[in-house]
Amino acid sequence: MNSDLYFIGIDGGGTKCRVILQDKNGTQIGEGISGPANIMRDAELAKTSILDGVEKAIESANTSLASQNSEARLTPITLSQCVVAAGLAGANISTAKARFETWAHPFHSLHILSDLHAACVGAHNGKPCAVIIVGTGSAGTVFNEGKFTDLGGHGFPVGDFASGAWLGLKAIQHTLLCIDNIRSKDDLAKTVCAELGTTNADSIVAKCAGFNTHHYASLVPCMLPLLNEGNSQVTCIFKEGAEYLESMAQRLLGDNTYNLALIGGLSNVYVPYFSEKIRTRLQACELSPEQGAIKYAKAIYDGQ
Repeated sequence: MNSDLYFIGIDGGGTKCRVILQDKNGTQIGEGISGPANIMRDAELAKTSILDGVEKAIESANTSLASQNSEARLTPITLSQCVVAAGLAGANISTAKARFETWAHPFHSLHILSDLHAACVGAHNGKPCAVIIVGTGSAGTVFNEGKFTDLGGHGFPVGDFASGAWLGLKAIQHTLLCIDNIRSKDDLAKTVCAELGTTNADSIVAKCAGFNTHHYASLVPCMLPLLNEGNSQVTCIFKEGAEYLESMAQRLLGDNTYNLALIGGLSNVYVPYFSEKIRTRLQACELSPEQGAIKYAKAIYDGQ
């Protein structure tokens, strides 16, 4: 067993990494979750998260294998046996990807693609398709004739509209306007102040100076109950995000016949806001982004 290769698939976003480990037959035998992995924002943190997630997946696999086979206790899976396929936030930026690929990693090999492309390969199992990711960040792509065509994904705060980070920023901006008495203080402002532990504008600004995308996105859970209650300000923010995603979906699909997969923690929240035309084109994902990353790497590895 020690001489065999194993395949690691990673879905690395702005908030966390999801990692799966498969044997050479495609059977999943381990998994792990670790921290953020946006290689454009913090490549060193991404490396730490990847290593942590891979080690957790290996540990879970070794524990499982050892319980099934006493010989496995003597021949545990090691990092050097792992072909790692990582779909990472920020890898759509060519300079960030090129820098990250110089990493002297401990794996058998490392294949980097964007989290968007990994999700797209997985969602439609390699077939022509369109995908929109809306979680901590947001982006869309079309895969057709072996080529990806991306929309959005320019990074927060200049891009990633409708994303968790964008929603959190909108909520904080609204709260500051309320504190300055430019808007009437409402339940959203009160909720944000409670989450941040202050009603002082200077304190909020100071806190935000150290915020990353996942800090802003962490405010979304406290916004969702207000959205469900029909809070006017929260509804307005989500509708603005939905308008952007609707426009992106229309652009991605165009006159083509393929379908659209929505991926990410906020995807289901936005579905009711899409037009009927777009909702009829929505399709459930066939594979996870982690499985899509492995599929991508296996195609490269088998071709070598």
